[in-house]
Amino acid sequence: MTPDQLERYKRHLLVKEIGGPGQKKLLNAHVTIVGAGALGGVAAQILTAAGVGKLSIYDDDRVELSNLQRQTQFVASDVGSTKVGALFRMLSRLNHDVRVTAHQERWVEETGVADTDLVIDGSDNFPTRFALNRVTRAAGVPLISGAVAGWTGQVISLNPPGDPDAPCYQCLVPEEPPQAGDCNDLGVLGAVTHLTASHLALLAIRYVLGETRNMFSVLTIMEGLAGQTRAVSLPKDPACSVCGAD
Repeated sequence: MTPDQLERYKRHLLVKEIGGPGQKKLLNAHVTIVGAGALGGVAAQILTAAGVGKLSIYDDDRVELSNLQRQTQFVASDVGSTKVGALFRMLSRLNHDVRVTAHQERWVEETGVADTDLVIDGSDNFPTRFALNRVTRAAGVPLISGAVAGWTGQVISLNPPGDPDAPCYQCLVPEEPPQAGDCNDLGVLGAVTHLTASHLALLAIRYVLGETRNMFSVLTIMEGLAGQTRAVSLPKDPACSVCGAD
């Protein structure tokens, strides 16, 4: 590492589970993020500050004034700009070590997940979540998925390498709920989106470092109003349409 990198990451270097070898793993990692909003965009900030070497970010939305209540990667002058464009500018100023590729497009199944170490799902709709589940499962790429509604956030890591008996996202959510909404329909608390995004980034960092004990197939539910966090093990569903026949 360069002298500037030793200074920038010196607090990481003091953590025994990271140190120089771990920081080099982070600098060599490639994380794909689907969604540049309250979850994906904030997770991207954290991963950029941590020195994750390459980020590929997908989003086709533009910044709206109502986003600023929780999407703190944006400022008022970004309103009207593409989310990936505004996020690219901010991340580029934050850390020149990180190569950010901003895709001004919605991630779709045909996009695939080639040449990435893991995928963070910060999308806000079930068709995208289901498509990401199918593609990452088939490719054997770890998927870290988050969602928020009201005071509650949840995160789960899926597809541990080399474990075909592990569950997938559709073991948790077999089909789209009949009254499923998105962020335009559901109230969300900014502090809870930040808590959830931080957990997404933390799990990504743990995976890159190889610190995966008790990480996969565990649904973490964070109840902001109650001040409680629960962890629930997710079993594989033998009848799952995606992984049941694995």
